[in-house]
Amino acid sequence: MLRSTSRRTSSSIALLAALLVATTATSADAKKKDSDGPWLKGDIEKGQLSMPLHRGGAVPFELMVAATPDNCGGSMHLDIKWDEDDNEVKVKLKGKNALEAFPSVDRTVGVNFEPNQFWPDIEDYDNGRYQLWLFSAGGPLLTFYYSGETLDLLGSELDFDLPPAGSIPVAFPTLYGFATPFFQPDGNNDVDFEWTFDYDKSIRGDRADLAHMYVTFPPPNLCLVNPFRLDLSTLRPYISPPVPAAEARPWSDYLRSGLLFDITIETPEYVTEPPRTVAVGTYSGSTAIGGGIPKGWTMDIDAAFMSIAPPIREWGGANECSDYWGGVHTKGINFCQAQ
Repeated sequence: MLRSTSRRTSSSIALLAALLVATTATSADAKKKDSDGPWLKGDIEKGQLSMPLHRGGAVPFELMVAATPDNCGGSMHLDIKWDEDDNEVKVKLKGKNALEAFPSVDRTVGVNFEPNQFWPDIEDYDNGRYQLWLFSAGGPLLTFYYSGETLDLLGSELDFDLPPAGSIPVAFPTLYGFATPFFQPDGNNDVDFEWTFDYDKSIRGDRADLAHMYVTFPPPNLCLVNPFRLDLSTLRPYISPPVPAAEARPWSDYLRSGLLFDITIETPEYVTEPPRTVAVGTYSGSTAIGGGIPKGWTMDIDAAFMSIAPPIREWGGANECSDYWGGVHTKGINFCQAQ
């Protein structure tokens, strides 16, 4: 019975990987319409992307979206230019009254933070620093192992040299991404940040020895997932250690699979070695939605995974200026008991 459940889950999740990539495909023929709205021109070899980022635009499960200055009324705009022949990608962020310098993060377990052994993080910290993360939606399937006795998650293929004895393997789709160098706003909370990296290898701006890491959302126990209704399932974030710079992907891989962006508030010192990222964000966005994600709305991750419409929904933190946390993704359903 357990292995049958595993096979159904694995095949369904594998299908979701293809659906997610299809949902987030980027059109290289999009036309520039104005200087403020999102637009894209050019192709994989040479082009430019310009788009606004909003609080709550694309929020992974359990990420806290921090309040920002000016009663959360600031703005942030992202421009990226690339040229394969010049082997160059230029990133530019500009924001007006957008971010507080060296911010403090104050979280409370059960309120806006939940410890997770598969996403190392700390509850509170001062003197934060910012990074822009660039993610591709088209990551490979990653095999996770579940206990054959308890059905609890043990880890992924990246955590073990060999599959744990008696474990159940299940494949999940992934995102993969890397980050810019750290940055701070000026004394007026304005951001004017630029960074250039090589087109042929997307390496972290804060650590030249590291490249991308993988992110996905496996259930902590196989009894808590319905492969056909992920919106009813309990899913928690998983983040891998970053891969070595020698395994860096070219920028073309990111363009082909659709992009997601998030400006995070990182700790003053790395939480782990090698470093990952924290679950505290500010402004975000994605090329997944034609025309961009409007302010006050958010990408519906459940809809993206299940390939259903609409792909966006109203964001729960849109009408207030405070730290927002959507909680653990769960309905509390044990599907093994339901059977």
